[in-house]
Amino acid sequence: MRTVNDMTLPRGQDPTENIWEVIYTQRAIRYWKDKKVPRSLLEQVIEAGSKAPSGSNLQPWIFVVVDDEEKRQVISSSLREIFDASPAKQLVEAGENSEDKTQRLMLKGAREFFMKLEKAPVLILPCLYRLASPTDAPDSLLAGSSIYTAVQNMMLAARALGLGTVMTTAHGMIEGTLREVLHLPDDAYPVALIPIGYPDANFGPTTRKGVDEILYWNEWE
Repeated sequence: MRTVNDMTLPRGQDPTENIWEVIYTQRAIRYWKDKKVPRSLLEQVIEAGSKAPSGSNLQPWIFVVVDDEEKRQVISSSLREIFDASPAKQLVEAGENSEDKTQRLMLKGAREFFMKLEKAPVLILPCLYRLASPTDAPDSLLAGSSIYTAVQNMMLAARALGLGTVMTTAHGMIEGTLREVLHLPDDAYPVALIPIGYPDANFGPTTRKGVDEILYWNEWE
């Protein structure tokens, strides 16, 4: 039987309907082309998210899609100002000189994200909304955690369509701005900030821990 590991995984920017190729080549994209993403594709991405399972099938989510340039500029400027004044900037700058190539590239991408978020043609803000089960406390790990299965569905769907994404929790740094600019109600809680667009970097195989490092059979060893 041919396994995924036997596949020759492509590096590129093309769409694909092969689910294994989607999973194994979907990676964090922090560079995007200056190319408009049709709303029809964005609706497909959100629809994929809506198919995710959720506790009691409550579907406690709303996805705010921001393709308005002025709003994106305000959000990007706010994030850049916070980043410039935070210890995170010094950590990123120090890490860019790391001897570890993977670390250098990741932190270079992080700088690009914080400093040039406006280059992403679209931002998606997944929000928990009207929590009820098993708790209505938004800071609980149990509360609305199903939303992250929706987020993963969306990111895989985007990859299949040839769109690049990266899931970040940087929204927490600028939640006040997001609430004001996007008119979020008090009972909506942002859980991530996902830029999306046509990638100006390649999809491709990712480096992750092997199954033998993360799998125990029947009991913790």
